[in-house]
Amino acid sequence: MDDPKAVKNILEGALLIAGEPLPAASLARLFEPPLDVDVVHALLEELRADWVGRGVELVQVATGWRFQGTPALQTFLDRLAPDKPPRYSRAVMETLAI
Repeated sequence: MDDPKAVKNILEGALLIAGEPLPAASLARLFEPPLDVDVVHALLEELRADWVGRGVELVQVATGWRFQGTPALQTFLDRLAPDKPPRYSRAVMETLAI
């Protein structure tokens, strides 16, 4: 694919839809023929810059790249899924006690 903007749009869409971080090598294989991993890294860095100043940021983690909420929003995002202690049945509690 010759259009960098179109490639960035595909990478952005894949990262937003994915339920887990995606490695650059996997993102490179989205295209036919596969893109060079260095090109993908460069485009991901551009995409990261495009998202600066928003409530969501593109970050690289150990297992790949992902979008996540910025630290400033974390307090608000935590309210979406408040941690509730798990409720165990009496049988489970008896088993755990043994």
